[in-house]
Amino acid sequence: MTAITDNTTTTPRIHASSSIISFALFLCPIVYTVTKRHQRRVQEGARRTEREAERAFLSSIVSSREQGSLRPPLPAIVRQSLSRRRLAYLGTVTSSSAGGGVPCPHLSLMRFTYLPEEDAILMSTNVYTKKYDMLSAGAAGGGDGGEGGALVALLVHDFADSSHFSSHSSSSSSLSEEANNSGGGMYSITLNGTCSVVKDVLLAENYRQIHLKNNPDYPQFIVGDNIAMLRVDVISARICNIKDEVIKWNVVDG
Repeated sequence: MTAITDNTTTTPRIHASSSIISFALFLCPIVYTVTKRHQRRVQEGARRTEREAERAFLSSIVSSREQGSLRPPLPAIVRQSLSRRRLAYLGTVTSSSAGGGVPCPHLSLMRFTYLPEEDAILMSTNVYTKKYDMLSAGAAGGGDGGEGGALVALLVHDFADSSHFSSHSSSSSSLSEEANNSGGGMYSITLNGTCSVVKDVLLAENYRQIHLKNNPDYPQFIVGDNIAMLRVDVISARICNIKDEVIKWNVVDG
């Protein structure tokens, strides 16, 4: 006699399992999205807190007369990078009290000279420029720099110029060798500090000659009746290497 299998009990179980799986597949993306949003909010909050703390730190350093005389030493890698390079991006910004209440950022490509004996950075600019007006307003208190100068950011990197290497190198080994010989290709450095216009005539002329000697092909940006000398004193630094590893430094904690 042939046995007859009863499927009346197994069919509901299969349907129930299918429903649970379908519901889980529907729910998983929602849970994942909500979790990721929460993580992003937490990370954004942490970054916002960090930025506010950094701004408060910079303002306290600049406004403090006792700490205003602080000088680094800068970290060795920063000193080496500044000594090797001559180009930097200078970031300036107006305060919320200027320009109709809306902060206005500005970016300039600058040639600079590093003074290792003073741990200072020299630059020059025409007085009839936007950045000069912003720096002057900052030094007067409009850019939170107070009497010590306007708060600025400088971006310097020592990444090798791949186009330069490709035109002079015929193999990956020669590219690597040239990069090593140049001492470049490792770091991007963001510096925060105060930038002041050098008002002392003799000091400005001394700085001008040093800056010109370091940048002999660009006298049009350095020498002239309408060219002002600038001095940047570094307060803090963020040093990022090619692996996206970041080291932070400031004049108080080192």
